[in-house]
This record gives sequence, structure tokens and C-alpha cells, in this order.
Amino acid sequence: MIVQYEGAFFSLTLVGANITTINRTLGPKPYYAWMAISWTLANAILFTIAGRLGDLFGRRNIMIFGNLLAIVGTIVGGTAKSTGIVIVGSSICGVGGGIQQTAPAALSEIVPKRLRPQASAAVAASGILGGFFGAPIAFHVASKLSWRWSFYIPLICDGVGALLLFLFYFPPTFEEKHLRDHRSKWQEIKSFDYVGLLLYIGGMVILLLGINWGGTSHPWKSAHVIVTIIVGALTLIAFGFWEVYANLVEPLVPYKLFKNVRGFTMVLVAVFVSGMLLYSLSSLWPTEVQVVYTSDPNKAGWEGSTILGATIFGSLGLSFFLQKIGHARILYVLSIGAQTAFIGSMAAMTPTTNTAAIVVSLFAGFTIGFVQIIGISMVILNAPDEDLGVAVGLVGTFRTLGGAIATGIYNAILANRVGDVLPKRFAAAVLPLGLPITSLESLIKAFASGSQAAMLAVPGVSPEILEAGAQAYKSSYASGFRLVYLVAIAFGAVGSICALFTNDIDKLMTNEVAVKLHKPGIHLQQPSDNESVQPGKAER
Repeated sequence: MIVQYEGAFFSLTLVGANITTINRTLGPKPYYAWMAISWTLANAILFTIAGRLGDLFGRRNIMIFGNLLAIVGTIVGGTAKSTGIVIVGSSICGVGGGIQQTAPAALSEIVPKRLRPQASAAVAASGILGGFFGAPIAFHVASKLSWRWSFYIPLICDGVGALLLFLFYFPPTFEEKHLRDHRSKWQEIKSFDYVGLLLYIGGMVILLLGINWGGTSHPWKSAHVIVTIIVGALTLIAFGFWEVYANLVEPLVPYKLFKNVRGFTMVLVAVFVSGMLLYSLSSLWPTEVQVVYTSDPNKAGWEGSTILGATIFGSLGLSFFLQKIGHARILYVLSIGAQTAFIGSMAAMTPTTNTAAIVVSLFAGFTIGFVQIIGISMVILNAPDEDLGVAVGLVGTFRTLGGAIATGIYNAILANRVGDVLPKRFAAAVLPLGLPITSLESLIKAFASGSQAAMLAVPGVSPEILEAGAQAYKSSYASGFRLVYLVAIAFGAVGSICALFTNDIDKLMTNEVAVKLHKPGIHLQQPSDNESVQPGKAER
């Protein structure tokens, strides 16, 4: 589980850190940000579906299939010869990663409930290589070997993960999960919520397409954006009504989970908001480091890893003390408030405050880790054992969906702000030094490409002009990132308010274990006929 989770993490962090390099090599294309967006989009959708399928049919085969799918995605992306094919590969990796990242549910159900926070944090901590060392690894292999190793490294993890699951992971099979209700696979397949599945996937895809088109490929006020956002939102609303009123035997998302408003629904809203800060910054911060602070690939790699690395350490550290400290609700409110404050503080950073930016990003990462572990702990302890997979899946979906939406919003803000100030600042910096006005646009494009040869090839350039242009370029992007961090404050404020209405989990941390692993060929005992059975409910 840990190896496969690492593979999923690598497919996000390594590729996300290198999207500018990949675009420069295969493009440049204006839609290159979709190399990261497509992963989060596919990942957000598959989290919930994979979790529910594991609840109904058993986790072993589902998780092995997720690793195999991720292998296909890494091969497609790693051998791509165009930006579009890289996006396809990232999308497939996102689908596989959504299945791989149901590992917290699989691990949580085989440990005592009081240890579920530590189990979830341990899985998250397995992403330390991808989180803390992801950007350094990405930039190093891109400079020494090729950016294609951003896909080949997760390919290795996915292959090893699939093999280990096949050899050693034997949770209850489908038959063992249904000892009491005697439902067959064919009955489960016939009663599966296919209408809900179509509404869910369609709504998510359409909504996210509209949001990510806005301000980039199409203006926010264009029909393309407005219509897709409205249709996507209405489709998801229809999905919600279908799940509640369709009287389904096995709904894709059981409505009963949301009846626990304080223990589940409000937590998911807070998780969604924290995802808007985590996943978006995991892509934006490495880019800011490269553009604003340093052009050294190795240095950029280490500095760009601070947020994700600190997030993992923060999550793991708090998990060991969560039961002793107690008062999870108060901790949740304080953690979201602190995370918002530190991320907002990033707006004060300039191209000359590199060290301060690193320190603040570390503190932001620690507090994001606190928020992540408290949120997942609340959900896995409040959710019924028979719905643990879909509950964890919803956490992943809400968190990644928030990240996908925020990434689109933040990229639009960044692009629009930089597009507005860069030409003015660049012209003011280089034209007085003697650069011909006819060379201005060419020099800006050369800086955007990152190619020193392209810069030197522009007619009329000099070392002084290049230095002045570099400072103008950095300050323009710093202005764009500043606006992004200020917008993030509003999202954090909403999350803090939601956390106020959650509840504590102290009494839920017991020694109860949901399921036990077994050796192949050894089956669970058939229950007696007089034991009560709830139709469609799995044996745990």
C-alpha cells in the first residue's frame, strides 16, 4: 500500500514540478497547465468510485487494477512526443492514482480504531519521497537525464506496488464480505448505481472543464465557460437528488453518511477548502521558486519541496498526539486558521526575500498537514465500517476537487495578472537601456522560454538589458503570485468557519478492528442462520 501510494504521489509531484520544462521541450503550448490539472481532475473523480467499488466487491483486485492502470499512464506520458499526449498520460495516472490512494481505507480497517489516525498518517508519510524530495528529484533527473523520468520513477513504484499487493494483500474476498446477505457478484453488478455513476462523472467533468477554461482558453464571461459551469453544477445537483430519492439498493454515495452533519458533512466542506490550498500550491510554489527565486535546478528542487514535505511531517507528527490532546474540533479550527495566516503571509514575499519565503512555506506546510490528518481522522472514525471506502474516497474527491478548482482559478489569476503587468514593467526596464522597441516582444518570449540562447539571439540585447529584463520578469510574476495568495485567504476563512461546526472524536478511538487479513485459501466462518442480516450490507 505504501509503495503504490508513493507511486501516485510521484506521478503528481514529479510531473507537476516539471510542467514548464516539458512544455518548453514539446511545445510551447498555452494549455500546458493541463498536465497538472488533468491529473487532479481524474483523481478527484476516481477517489469516490474506487472507494465504493472496494466496499462492495473487495479491495484487493480493485487496488491491483489501479496500479496496472497507473503503469499504462506512466508509459504513455513517458514516451509522449507532444504536450497533448503527456496530458493523456497524466489523466490516466490520475485515474490510477485515485484508486491507489484508497490505501488509507484499506489500512484503517485492519487496525484498531484508536490507531486509524496513525495508520492514515503512515500512508501519507510514505509520500515523503514524492513530497519533500519530489521537486529536487524532478529537477535533477530533468537536468541530468530527461523529464521523462518524471514518469519512469512512478512507473517503477506502480510495478512494485502491484506485485506486492498480488503476493501479500488478502483482505476479505467478495464472498466473505457477503456471507450474511448471500448476495452474488451478478446481483451486485445488476443493482450497481449506473445512473448515479454517469451523473457523477458527467457533472464533475463538465463543471471542472468550465472552471479551468475560465480566464485561460476562454474569457470567464464567454458562453463556453458559463454554460459548462451551469450544466456541470446542475448535473451534480441532479446526482444528489438521485442518490437521495431513487431508493437504490447500493447507491454510489450513501445518503446516510451526510445525515451526520457535524461528523461528516461539515468535515468534507473543510476538507474541500484545505484542498484548494494544498493541491494548488503543490504546483504553484515550485513554479514560483523557478521563476522568481532561482534558475538553479537543484536549488529550485529543494526549495520547491518545502510545502509538500512539511505537510507530510505535520500530518505524521500530529497523528501520534491526536488522541492524547483530544478536542479535535478546536484543533481543526486553529489549524485551518494558522494555515490561512501562513499562506496569506506569502503575499508579502518579494524576489529579494527568498529565505523568508522558504521559512513561511515550511510553516504553511506543517499547518496544512495538521488540517489533513484531523479531517481524515474525523471521517474514518465517524463513517460506518461498511462504507469506509467511499467515505475515504469522498475525502479524496473533495480535497482533490478543491485543488482542481483552485488550480484553475489560481492559474487564471496568475496569467491575467502577469499578462497585464509584464509588458509594462519589461518595457520600462529595458527600453531606456537601448533595446529597440521592435525587439521587445521577442525578448519577452525568449524569457518565457527560459532559453539563454534565445535571449542572446534577440537583436539589440546587452548584459545590462538582460539583467534588467530578468528583474522585471521576476517582479511581474511575484506580483501575480501575491494576488493568488491573497485570494487564498478567503478560502481559508470559509474553512475555519466550517471547522467550528464539526464534533470531537475522542470517544470513537476504541480498540475495535473492522476486518482481519488472512492467508489465501483460508476463509471466514459462515455465520449462523439466526444472525440478523441487513440486505446489501457487507460482512465485516
